[in-house]
Amino acid sequence: MNQNHYFKNLIVGIDETTDIQSLLNQGIKQFYFGYLPCEFIEKYDSKLSLNRRNNIKEQFTNIDKIFSVIETIHKKDAIIYLTLNHITSNQTMLEYSKKIYLLFKNKVDGIIVSNITIATYLLNDGYKKMVTSNLFGSYSTQSIEFLINQFNPIKVILPRDMRLSDIEKIVKGFPDTNFECFLFGDGCRFSESFCFIDQGDYNLETPTLCSYASTNYQIVQKANPSFKMVAKDGVLDDEEKKQQLQIEKIDVDSLLDKLIVLSNNFDSKKIAYTLDILSRIDIEEFYKDNIIYAKAKIVFKILEQFPNASKLLVYLKEKEFIEENGYKQYHRTNELSIQKTIEFFLQSPNIVSYKIPARGRNITNMLNLLKPINIEYNYKQSMYKL
Repeated sequence: MNQNHYFKNLIVGIDETTDIQSLLNQGIKQFYFGYLPCEFIEKYDSKLSLNRRNNIKEQFTNIDKIFSVIETIHKKDAIIYLTLNHITSNQTMLEYSKKIYLLFKNKVDGIIVSNITIATYLLNDGYKKMVTSNLFGSYSTQSIEFLINQFNPIKVILPRDMRLSDIEKIVKGFPDTNFECFLFGDGCRFSESFCFIDQGDYNLETPTLCSYASTNYQIVQKANPSFKMVAKDGVLDDEEKKQQLQIEKIDVDSLLDKLIVLSNNFDSKKIAYTLDILSRIDIEEFYKDNIIYAKAKIVFKILEQFPNASKLLVYLKEKEFIEENGYKQYHRTNELSIQKTIEFFLQSPNIVSYKIPARGRNITNMLNLLKPINIEYNYKQSMYKL
């Protein structure tokens, strides 16, 4: 099975920087986009988005440019959808959504909506090409049945965190309904459908964290580990402490969390003590996974004025984290899992599209994950048992 076949039902999110012609040349036939008027951005910024993407780079803002893109796509017999994907609507958001709808309703092949207010407005206007978003949170046959009966969508997008077995049950249960599925998620452990927390500003240097989690960081207390007794021991010298700490099971992640809280209050004595412990453990503890590694770089940068933080930061910068390509990685980076998922979707005629979460990001690198790999799939080791 060649790569172009994998692109058969792939739908790609685009923005003003996307090389549309290149994607069309690769055989991609389905696209979606978000649009924010400049007037809206000037008044409310992109963080109060009308399509659940609050980074300006993930939007079209130039109306002439998106009209040109739509025309280019249609000339290649491809299709494109507009997203009006915000979860809740106040009067202002509703009025802007109506304006955008009127601009595009006769130009696009469908409009993706995620809340009942917008869906009802489109329905009452007689719009016949509505797509219900994954943000409706349709995890059950009952919720799918409600959407079909209420809005008669041309396609239902299923949540990104559904099991393949549940997807199979739903698509077989509604053979006359078209569905769209995600090939993998963004790594968030919660259901996007029921998350009312907007992402914070995107930063190329640090992992993205929702604004609420950033400002309301709290530590879950754990039982006192024995390593504290080693650190406080008045008999052992520094070398003996270091050797003893190498065999202790230290929760590095929790200590880094503790430093974040301490840095907010700037308790210099406790910060120095915690950094002293971290400086004595095996440096490989910071390379257990990319989350711990990234967090450590952020924390040590914040506390760089402390000698131990500065030393650790230098080491972490010298030796970057390299993620192994193994079965036990998350589905989003496991090419074998993605390949098998595509093949699973292609077996269902009413799964008419599947997508990767890549709007506003490096789509070329994401598409490389879809290349066919002729290696036997190890179901026992995979986190995503198909």
